[in-house]
Amino acid sequence: MTFFAALPAIIWALMVWFYPEWLASVSLSVPGTVSAALGVVFLVAAFFRQWQWFYWCAWVGGIYATVQLGLQQPLAQEEVSQLYDALPVWLSLSALLLTFLKKPVLLTGKGILIFVALATLPLSLLLPPVAQVLALLNPAEVLTLPDWQQSSFAIGLLIWTVAMGGIWATYLLYKSASAFAWSHWAAWLSLMVFLLAVQYQQASTWAALAASAGLLLALADQMLKLAYIDELTGLPQRRALMSQLQHLRKRSAVCMLDVDHFKKFNDRYGHEVGDQVLRLLGRILKEHGGFKAYRYGGEEFTLVFFHNDEEKLKNLLESVRSQVANYPLKLREPSRPESKTKGKEARGKKEKSKTVKVTISLGATVKEPDDTADSILKRADENLYSAKKAGRNRVSVC
Repeated sequence: MTFFAALPAIIWALMVWFYPEWLASVSLSVPGTVSAALGVVFLVAAFFRQWQWFYWCAWVGGIYATVQLGLQQPLAQEEVSQLYDALPVWLSLSALLLTFLKKPVLLTGKGILIFVALATLPLSLLLPPVAQVLALLNPAEVLTLPDWQQSSFAIGLLIWTVAMGGIWATYLLYKSASAFAWSHWAAWLSLMVFLLAVQYQQASTWAALAASAGLLLALADQMLKLAYIDELTGLPQRRALMSQLQHLRKRSAVCMLDVDHFKKFNDRYGHEVGDQVLRLLGRILKEHGGFKAYRYGGEEFTLVFFHNDEEKLKNLLESVRSQVANYPLKLREPSRPESKTKGKEARGKKEKSKTVKVTISLGATVKEPDDTADSILKRADENLYSAKKAGRNRVSVC
Protein backbone atom coordinates (compact mmCIF):
# COMPACT_ATOMS: atom_id res chain seq x y z
CA MET A 1 0.00 0.00 0.00
CA THR A 2 1.58 3.24 -1.19
CA PHE A 3 -0.13 5.31 1.52
CA PHE A 4 2.49 4.19 4.08
CA ALA A 5 4.86 6.96 2.87
CA ALA A 6 2.51 9.43 4.56
CA LEU A 7 2.62 7.68 7.95
CA PRO A 8 5.55 9.68 9.45
CA ALA A 9 3.71 12.94 8.77
CA ILE A 10 0.43 11.62 10.18
CA ILE A 11 2.14 10.30 13.32
CA TRP A 12 3.91 13.65 13.73
CA ALA A 13 0.59 15.52 13.39
CA LEU A 14 -1.16 13.26 15.91
CA MET A 15 1.66 13.64 18.42
CA VAL A 16 1.52 17.43 18.16
CA TRP A 17 -2.25 17.40 18.58
CA PHE A 18 -2.61 14.91 21.44
CA TYR A 19 0.74 15.03 23.23
CA PRO A 20 2.67 18.25 22.45
CA GLU A 21 4.59 18.07 25.74
CA TRP A 22 7.01 15.50 24.30
CA LEU A 23 8.44 18.18 21.99
CA ALA A 24 9.94 19.91 25.00
CA SER A 25 11.11 16.69 26.66
CA VAL A 26 13.17 15.18 23.80
CA SER A 27 16.22 17.08 22.60
CA LEU A 28 17.88 16.69 19.21
CA SER A 29 21.09 17.81 17.59
CA VAL A 30 20.10 20.85 15.52
CA PRO A 31 20.60 21.03 12.55
CA GLY A 32 22.81 17.94 12.43
CA THR A 33 19.89 15.50 12.72
CA VAL A 34 18.07 16.98 9.74
CA SER A 35 21.27 17.15 7.70
CA ALA A 36 21.88 13.46 8.39
CA ALA A 37 18.31 12.50 7.46
CA LEU A 38 18.32 14.45 4.20
CA GLY A 39 21.82 13.16 3.50
CA VAL A 40 20.60 9.56 3.69
CA VAL A 41 17.81 10.33 1.21
CA PHE A 42 20.34 12.07 -1.07
CA LEU A 43 22.79 9.17 -0.98
CA VAL A 44 20.18 6.46 -1.59
CA ALA A 45 18.51 8.46 -4.36
CA ALA A 46 21.86 9.16 -6.01
CA PHE A 47 22.95 5.51 -5.78
CA PHE A 48 19.80 4.35 -7.55
CA ARG A 49 19.68 7.42 -9.83
CA GLN A 50 16.26 8.53 -8.64
CA TRP A 51 16.86 12.23 -9.28
CA GLN A 52 13.28 13.39 -8.62
CA TRP A 53 13.88 12.96 -4.90
CA PHE A 54 16.63 15.61 -5.02
CA TYR A 55 14.09 18.35 -5.73
CA TRP A 56 12.10 17.52 -2.60
CA CYS A 57 15.23 17.27 -0.47
CA ALA A 58 16.14 20.77 -1.64
CA TRP A 59 12.61 21.97 -0.85
CA VAL A 60 12.62 20.59 2.69
CA GLY A 61 16.21 21.69 3.32
CA GLY A 62 15.61 25.22 2.06
CA ILE A 63 12.59 25.77 4.30
CA TYR A 64 14.32 24.26 7.33
CA ALA A 65 17.38 26.46 6.78
CA THR A 66 15.14 29.53 6.54
CA VAL A 67 13.45 28.74 9.85
CA GLN A 68 16.78 28.09 11.58
CA LEU A 69 18.32 31.32 10.29
CA GLY A 70 15.20 33.19 11.33
CA LEU A 71 15.57 31.87 14.86
CA GLN A 72 19.23 32.85 14.99
CA GLN A 73 18.88 36.37 13.60
CA PRO A 74 17.84 39.21 15.93
CA LEU A 75 14.52 39.81 14.11
CA ALA A 76 11.93 42.15 15.54
CA GLN A 77 8.61 40.69 16.71
CA GLU A 78 6.84 42.12 13.64
CA GLU A 79 9.39 40.56 11.26
CA VAL A 80 9.03 37.16 12.96
CA SER A 81 5.25 37.41 12.66
CA GLN A 82 5.51 38.27 8.95
CA LEU A 83 7.86 35.33 8.36
CA TYR A 84 5.42 32.83 9.88
CA ASP A 85 2.49 34.42 8.07
CA ALA A 86 4.37 34.11 4.77
CA LEU A 87 5.48 30.49 5.26
CA PRO A 88 2.01 28.88 4.77
CA VAL A 89 1.71 30.65 1.42
CA TRP A 90 5.18 29.59 0.30
CA LEU A 91 4.70 26.02 1.51
CA SER A 92 1.35 25.62 -0.24
CA LEU A 93 2.21 27.28 -3.55
CA SER A 94 5.68 25.77 -3.93
CA ALA A 95 4.53 22.26 -2.92
CA LEU A 96 1.68 22.28 -5.45
CA LEU A 97 3.90 23.60 -8.23
CA LEU A 98 6.62 21.07 -7.44
CA THR A 99 4.06 18.25 -7.39
CA PHE A 100 1.97 18.96 -10.47
CA LEU A 101 4.30 20.75 -12.89
CA LYS A 102 6.56 18.68 -15.08
CA LYS A 103 10.16 18.87 -13.91
CA PRO A 104 13.23 18.59 -16.13
CA VAL A 105 15.97 16.03 -15.65
CA LEU A 106 18.10 17.15 -12.71
CA LEU A 107 21.48 16.98 -14.47
CA THR A 108 20.54 19.69 -16.99
CA GLY A 109 20.79 23.45 -16.85
CA LYS A 110 17.09 23.86 -16.03
CA GLY A 111 17.16 21.04 -13.52
CA ILE A 112 20.11 22.48 -11.61
CA LEU A 113 18.52 25.95 -11.66
CA ILE A 114 15.27 24.63 -10.16
CA PHE A 115 17.20 22.64 -7.54
CA VAL A 116 19.16 25.73 -6.47
CA ALA A 117 16.00 27.88 -6.48
CA LEU A 118 14.14 25.44 -4.23
CA ALA A 119 17.03 25.46 -1.75
CA THR A 120 17.61 29.23 -1.72
CA LEU A 121 14.34 31.03 -2.53
CA PRO A 122 12.80 30.38 0.92
CA LEU A 123 15.65 32.47 2.37
CA SER A 124 14.09 35.50 0.69
CA LEU A 125 11.28 35.27 3.25
CA LEU A 126 13.78 36.66 5.77
CA LEU A 127 13.64 39.93 3.82
CA PRO A 128 10.79 42.00 5.30
CA PRO A 129 9.43 43.32 1.92
CA VAL A 130 9.06 39.77 0.54
CA ALA A 131 7.54 38.43 3.74
CA GLN A 132 5.09 41.36 3.86
CA VAL A 133 3.78 40.63 0.35
CA LEU A 134 3.23 36.93 1.02
CA ALA A 135 1.75 37.66 4.44
CA LEU A 136 -1.00 39.67 2.72
CA LEU A 137 -2.00 36.48 0.85
CA ASN A 138 -2.12 34.38 4.01
CA PRO A 139 -5.21 32.11 3.70
CA ALA A 140 -5.07 31.32 7.41
CA GLU A 141 -5.91 34.95 8.16
CA VAL A 142 -8.85 34.92 5.75
CA LEU A 143 -10.26 31.72 7.26
CA THR A 144 -10.11 33.01 10.83
CA LEU A 145 -13.42 34.53 11.97
CA PRO A 146 -13.31 37.81 13.93
CA ASP A 147 -14.27 36.01 17.16
CA TRP A 148 -11.22 33.80 16.78
CA GLN A 149 -8.70 36.57 16.17
CA GLN A 150 -7.81 36.80 19.86
CA SER A 151 -7.29 33.03 20.21
CA SER A 152 -3.77 31.91 21.08
CA PHE A 153 -4.19 28.93 18.73
CA ALA A 154 -3.82 29.41 14.95
CA ILE A 155 -7.37 28.29 14.08
CA GLY A 156 -7.26 29.77 10.58
CA LEU A 157 -4.04 27.90 9.83
CA LEU A 158 -5.59 24.67 11.13
CA ILE A 159 -8.65 25.11 8.89
CA TRP A 160 -6.45 25.81 5.87
CA THR A 161 -4.22 22.80 6.57
CA VAL A 162 -7.19 20.44 7.01
CA ALA A 163 -9.01 21.80 3.93
CA MET A 164 -6.05 21.74 1.55
CA GLY A 165 -4.68 18.50 2.96
CA GLY A 166 -8.08 16.83 2.67
CA ILE A 167 -8.60 17.88 -0.95
CA TRP A 168 -5.07 16.85 -1.91
CA ALA A 169 -5.35 13.47 -0.14
CA THR A 170 -8.73 12.82 -1.81
CA TYR A 171 -7.14 13.47 -5.20
CA LEU A 172 -4.30 11.07 -4.42
CA LEU A 173 -6.74 8.36 -3.32
CA TYR A 174 -8.84 8.86 -6.47
CA LYS A 175 -5.75 8.58 -8.66
CA SER A 176 -4.37 5.57 -6.71
CA ALA A 177 -1.19 7.62 -6.42
CA SER A 178 2.28 6.21 -5.89
CA ALA A 179 4.19 6.30 -2.61
CA PHE A 180 6.31 9.11 -4.08
CA ALA A 181 3.19 11.25 -4.66
CA TRP A 182 2.06 10.57 -1.09
CA SER A 183 5.49 11.60 0.19
CA HIS A 184 4.94 15.04 -1.41
CA TRP A 185 1.71 15.43 0.53
CA ALA A 186 3.43 14.18 3.68
CA ALA A 187 6.34 16.63 3.36
CA TRP A 188 3.93 19.54 2.98
CA LEU A 189 1.79 18.36 5.91
CA SER A 190 4.82 17.88 8.16
CA LEU A 191 5.96 21.47 7.68
CA MET A 192 2.43 22.88 7.99
CA VAL A 193 2.07 21.07 11.33
CA PHE A 194 5.33 22.71 12.41
CA LEU A 195 3.65 26.10 11.96
CA LEU A 196 0.86 24.93 14.28
CA ALA A 197 3.48 23.96 16.90
CA VAL A 198 5.88 26.82 16.22
CA GLN A 199 6.05 27.78 19.91
CA TYR A 200 8.09 24.63 20.61
CA GLN A 201 11.81 25.11 20.08
CA GLN A 202 12.55 21.90 18.15
CA ALA A 203 9.28 21.62 16.23
CA SER A 204 10.94 22.53 12.93
CA THR A 205 13.52 19.76 13.38
CA TRP A 206 10.87 17.12 14.08
CA ALA A 207 8.84 18.34 11.08
CA ALA A 208 11.84 18.10 8.75
CA LEU A 209 12.61 14.61 10.09
CA ALA A 210 9.02 13.49 9.43
CA ALA A 211 9.22 14.88 5.88
CA SER A 212 12.58 13.15 5.31
CA ALA A 213 11.23 9.84 6.65
CA GLY A 214 8.31 10.01 4.21
CA LEU A 215 10.67 10.61 1.29
CA LEU A 216 12.89 7.72 2.40
CA LEU A 217 9.91 5.33 2.67
CA ALA A 218 8.75 6.35 -0.79
CA LEU A 219 12.26 5.76 -2.10
CA ALA A 220 12.29 2.28 -0.52
CA ASP A 221 8.95 1.53 -2.19
CA GLN A 222 10.38 2.62 -5.54
CA MET A 223 13.41 0.37 -5.09
CA LEU A 224 11.20 -2.61 -4.30
CA LYS A 225 9.16 -1.96 -7.42
CA LEU A 226 12.26 -1.69 -9.58
CA ALA A 227 13.50 -4.98 -8.16
CA TYR A 228 10.25 -6.93 -8.19
CA ILE A 229 7.73 -5.27 -10.55
CA ASP A 230 7.90 -5.44 -14.35
CA GLU A 231 7.54 -1.91 -15.67
CA LEU A 232 5.85 -2.86 -18.95
CA THR A 233 3.06 -5.10 -17.63
CA GLY A 234 2.85 -3.97 -14.00
CA LEU A 235 3.14 -7.60 -12.87
CA PRO A 236 5.68 -8.98 -10.39
CA GLN A 237 8.71 -10.29 -12.25
CA ARG A 238 10.85 -13.41 -12.06
CA ARG A 239 12.67 -12.52 -8.84
CA ALA A 240 9.34 -12.21 -7.01
CA LEU A 241 8.14 -15.49 -8.59
CA MET A 242 11.15 -17.47 -7.38
CA SER A 243 10.64 -16.12 -3.88
CA GLN A 244 6.97 -17.19 -4.03
CA LEU A 245 7.81 -20.68 -5.30
CA GLN A 246 10.09 -21.27 -2.33
CA HIS A 247 7.02 -21.04 -0.06
CA LEU A 248 4.36 -22.87 -2.08
CA ARG A 249 1.58 -24.53 -0.13
CA LYS A 250 1.05 -28.29 -0.34
CA ARG A 251 -2.06 -27.75 -2.43
CA SER A 252 -0.81 -25.48 -5.20
CA ALA A 253 -0.42 -25.40 -8.96
CA VAL A 254 1.77 -23.56 -11.43
CA CYS A 255 1.08 -22.61 -15.05
CA MET A 256 3.50 -21.41 -17.73
CA LEU A 257 1.92 -19.19 -20.37
CA ASP A 258 3.42 -18.11 -23.69
CA VAL A 259 2.25 -15.86 -26.55
CA ASP A 260 2.00 -17.90 -29.75
CA HIS A 261 4.32 -16.91 -32.64
CA PHE A 262 5.40 -13.78 -30.75
CA LYS A 263 8.66 -13.39 -32.67
CA LYS A 264 6.85 -13.45 -36.03
CA PHE A 265 4.32 -11.00 -34.62
CA ASN A 266 7.12 -8.63 -33.57
CA ASP A 267 8.85 -8.94 -36.94
CA ARG A 268 5.65 -8.16 -38.81
CA TYR A 269 4.17 -5.34 -36.71
CA GLY A 270 7.17 -4.01 -34.79
CA HIS A 271 8.28 -4.07 -31.17
CA GLU A 272 5.90 -1.27 -30.12
CA VAL A 273 2.93 -3.44 -31.07
CA GLY A 274 4.64 -6.37 -29.34
CA ASP A 275 4.79 -4.29 -26.17
CA GLN A 276 1.12 -3.46 -26.67
CA VAL A 277 0.35 -7.19 -26.69
CA LEU A 278 2.31 -7.77 -23.48
CA ARG A 279 0.57 -4.86 -21.73
CA LEU A 280 -2.81 -6.25 -22.80
CA LEU A 281 -1.92 -9.69 -21.49
CA GLY A 282 -0.68 -8.20 -18.21
CA ARG A 283 -3.98 -6.32 -17.79
CA ILE A 284 -6.10 -9.40 -18.51
CA LEU A 285 -4.12 -11.51 -16.05
CA LYS A 286 -4.41 -8.85 -13.33
CA GLU A 287 -8.17 -8.63 -13.85
CA HIS A 288 -8.66 -12.38 -13.45
CA GLY A 289 -8.98 -13.76 -9.94
CA GLY A 290 -7.94 -17.14 -8.64
CA PHE A 291 -4.20 -16.91 -9.24
CA LYS A 292 -1.15 -14.72 -8.87
CA ALA A 293 0.42 -13.69 -12.20
CA TYR A 294 4.12 -13.01 -12.83
CA ARG A 295 6.10 -12.02 -15.89
CA TYR A 296 8.68 -14.78 -16.25
CA GLY A 297 10.58 -13.09 -19.07
CA GLY A 298 10.08 -12.09 -22.70
CA GLU A 299 6.60 -13.23 -23.77
CA GLU A 300 6.39 -15.87 -21.01
CA PHE A 301 4.21 -15.51 -17.92
CA THR A 302 3.75 -17.71 -14.86
CA LEU A 303 0.54 -18.19 -12.91
CA VAL A 304 0.56 -19.52 -9.34
CA PHE A 305 -2.60 -21.13 -7.92
CA PHE A 306 -3.24 -21.81 -4.26
CA HIS A 307 -5.26 -25.00 -4.85
CA ASN A 308 -4.73 -28.26 -6.76
CA ASP A 309 -8.23 -28.83 -8.18
CA GLU A 310 -7.44 -29.81 -11.79
CA GLU A 311 -10.99 -29.29 -13.05
CA LYS A 312 -11.17 -25.80 -11.57
CA LEU A 313 -7.68 -25.13 -12.93
CA LYS A 314 -8.65 -26.13 -16.48
CA ASN A 315 -11.82 -24.02 -16.45
CA LEU A 316 -10.02 -20.89 -15.27
CA LEU A 317 -7.13 -21.28 -17.73
CA GLU A 318 -9.58 -21.92 -20.54
CA SER A 319 -11.34 -18.68 -19.59
CA VAL A 320 -8.04 -16.78 -19.80
CA ARG A 321 -7.14 -18.40 -23.12
CA SER A 322 -10.56 -17.59 -24.59
CA GLN A 323 -10.52 -13.98 -23.44
CA VAL A 324 -7.13 -13.37 -25.05
CA ALA A 325 -8.03 -15.18 -28.29
CA ASN A 326 -11.27 -13.25 -28.72
CA TYR A 327 -9.86 -9.83 -27.89
CA PRO A 328 -9.69 -7.52 -30.96
CA LEU A 329 -6.38 -5.72 -30.48
CA LYS A 330 -6.39 -2.37 -32.26
CA LEU A 331 -3.02 -1.52 -33.73
CA ARG A 332 -1.91 1.98 -32.78
CA GLU A 333 -1.12 4.46 -35.49
CA PRO A 334 2.64 4.66 -36.14
CA SER A 335 2.48 8.47 -36.12
CA ARG A 336 -0.04 10.33 -34.00
CA PRO A 337 -0.72 14.10 -34.04
CA GLU A 338 1.34 15.90 -31.41
CA SER A 339 -1.54 18.06 -30.14
CA LYS A 340 -4.87 16.84 -28.77
CA THR A 341 -6.76 19.30 -31.01
CA LYS A 342 -5.26 17.86 -34.19
CA GLY A 343 -5.87 14.38 -32.86
CA LYS A 344 -9.59 15.10 -32.41
CA GLU A 345 -9.83 16.60 -35.90
CA ALA A 346 -8.17 13.53 -37.39
CA ARG A 347 -10.60 11.14 -35.73
CA GLY A 348 -13.31 9.90 -38.04
CA LYS A 349 -11.45 10.99 -41.18
CA LYS A 350 -9.25 7.90 -41.28
CA GLU A 351 -10.29 4.36 -41.90
CA LYS A 352 -10.92 2.21 -38.88
CA SER A 353 -7.78 1.08 -37.09
CA LYS A 354 -6.60 -2.36 -38.08
CA THR A 355 -7.29 -5.04 -35.50
CA VAL A 356 -5.44 -8.29 -34.95
CA LYS A 357 -5.90 -11.22 -32.62
CA VAL A 358 -3.27 -13.01 -30.63
CA THR A 359 -3.40 -16.40 -28.97
CA ILE A 360 -1.65 -17.97 -26.02
CA SER A 361 -0.71 -21.50 -25.02
CA LEU A 362 -0.81 -22.63 -21.41
CA GLY A 363 0.78 -25.56 -19.59
CA ALA A 364 -0.07 -26.23 -15.94
CA THR A 365 0.78 -28.79 -13.29
CA VAL A 366 -0.17 -29.37 -9.66
CA LYS A 367 2.44 -29.46 -6.92
CA GLU A 368 3.82 -32.84 -5.89
CA PRO A 369 5.22 -33.57 -2.38
CA ASP A 370 8.88 -33.58 -3.41
CA ASP A 371 8.67 -30.61 -5.81
CA THR A 372 11.21 -27.81 -5.76
CA ALA A 373 10.82 -24.44 -7.47
CA ASP A 374 12.85 -25.67 -10.44
CA SER A 375 11.09 -29.00 -10.78
CA ILE A 376 7.56 -27.62 -10.79
CA LEU A 377 8.51 -24.91 -13.28
CA LYS A 378 10.17 -27.50 -15.52
CA ARG A 379 7.08 -29.71 -15.51
CA ALA A 380 4.80 -26.75 -16.24
CA ASP A 381 7.11 -25.74 -19.09
CA GLU A 382 6.96 -29.26 -20.51
CA ASN A 383 3.16 -29.07 -20.48
CA LEU A 384 3.37 -25.69 -22.23
CA TYR A 385 5.51 -27.31 -24.93
CA SER A 386 2.89 -30.06 -25.26
CA ALA A 387 0.17 -27.45 -25.79
CA LYS A 388 2.23 -25.77 -28.50
CA LYS A 389 3.05 -29.08 -30.15
CA ALA A 390 -0.66 -29.96 -30.19
CA GLY A 391 -1.46 -26.86 -32.24
CA ARG A 392 -1.14 -23.85 -29.92
CA ASN A 393 -4.00 -21.73 -28.52
CA ARG A 394 -4.86 -24.43 -26.02
CA VAL A 395 -4.46 -25.53 -22.40
CA SER A 396 -2.51 -28.57 -21.21
CA VAL A 397 -2.87 -29.71 -17.58
CA CYS A 398 -1.40 -32.84 -16.03
